[in-house]
Amino acid sequence: MMDIVTIGHIFNQGEHMHWTREENRFHHHPYCTVHTHSLRTILRWPQTGYPAAIHAAVLFIVLCAFSIHGKTAVPVFLLCGQSNMSGYASANDLSADQKTTVEQVKIYADMTWEGDNSKKKQWLTLGPGFGSGAGKIGPELAFGRALSKQMPDVKIALLKICCGSTYLGNYPSKPNDCWVPPSSNNGNAGAHYKRMLASIETAMKAFNSAFDTSQYTPQWAGFIWLQGEFDGQDRTLADAYEKNLTNLINDVRKDLKVDDLPFIIPMIDVQNSWQYNSTVRAAEVAVTKSLENVDTVDTKGFETDGAHYRAQGQEKIGTRCADRWMAMDYNYSGKVSVNAGLFRAQRPESLYGPSSSTVDIFDASGRKIRSFNRERFHKMANRSFMGEGVFILHSGHIGNEKNSFYVKIVSIGK
Repeated sequence: MMDIVTIGHIFNQGEHMHWTREENRFHHHPYCTVHTHSLRTILRWPQTGYPAAIHAAVLFIVLCAFSIHGKTAVPVFLLCGQSNMSGYASANDLSADQKTTVEQVKIYADMTWEGDNSKKKQWLTLGPGFGSGAGKIGPELAFGRALSKQMPDVKIALLKICCGSTYLGNYPSKPNDCWVPPSSNNGNAGAHYKRMLASIETAMKAFNSAFDTSQYTPQWAGFIWLQGEFDGQDRTLADAYEKNLTNLINDVRKDLKVDDLPFIIPMIDVQNSWQYNSTVRAAEVAVTKSLENVDTVDTKGFETDGAHYRAQGQEKIGTRCADRWMAMDYNYSGKVSVNAGLFRAQRPESLYGPSSSTVDIFDASGRKIRSFNRERFHKMANRSFMGEGVFILHSGHIGNEKNSFYVKIVSIGK
């Protein structure tokens, strides 16, 4: 059996290996050959064809982690806004499945005057009761559940910071009820924007109470902004909403040091209570066209009591926000530059197989984080991908040879 370090040096970034069923071995072009029985001996992996050989190679790279010293990233989502983000829907109106806790998702809730005090300002497992009071819910429960179903092996963190009856713009008679991004007020942020940053700092200092930080590290993954009804009651604030929302997105990205952080905006409902709702709704759509990684969820017609979404309305908001985020294919863990040259030229196109070949991203524990078909991944080349402790494999059949398979290590996060 080959020495672990020796085999580890065979797996070099950007180099190819392929496996042939007839010879039952990986060919490393052009320098050496690794027999799969060596990999199986090390990993005690059964001989069941090329999928086992591929997975053996994946796990073996992790074992050879002398060049990979990372932690598994935990995507962190920031949920902010006013009373509909706080959530006034009763959990009693949820189905049994909708009420279940979501073990892999932790939540930290900080609401100024709303919320169940027994659940505020601490990391807890996601379930019902993180709304405006005991037994109440906002969109967080459905959002976390939907994400966990689509990323079943990923631990997730939600940071919910909100307050009912608040404005995004500067409402002079109620300065303590405003979010006001600093870029909208000569660098002077509103009271709730400042409180958001302070709460983020406190929550992140306590992150080890949510997940073991010797194995996991938080990474910003997205922002859900559910607000605008109060701005929709005032003509001046409604007219300024597009500018203020643009500034909010840019300022949050700057303060969190993530310049492409995804923003999902559930649009305000069409209600007579906020007579300038059409102006605010138009502003919410406009920012999706002027800024990247911004999307909306139209809530028109969702179940409400005329002001606050009912349980099934919140279910729709949370689920659709999760779907919008997943559709962005955002890679939240650190940064690894993927060179398009690794995919193109200098090697025969047949080596890359048909479009049915796949590109898989794994974390440092060997869990698959994301999978793309080849064509989709090509379009994303030269973008930033998973970071420290993460590697990307490109695998598929060689040309039309059904009995041949190859593996390529595209990137290794360091």
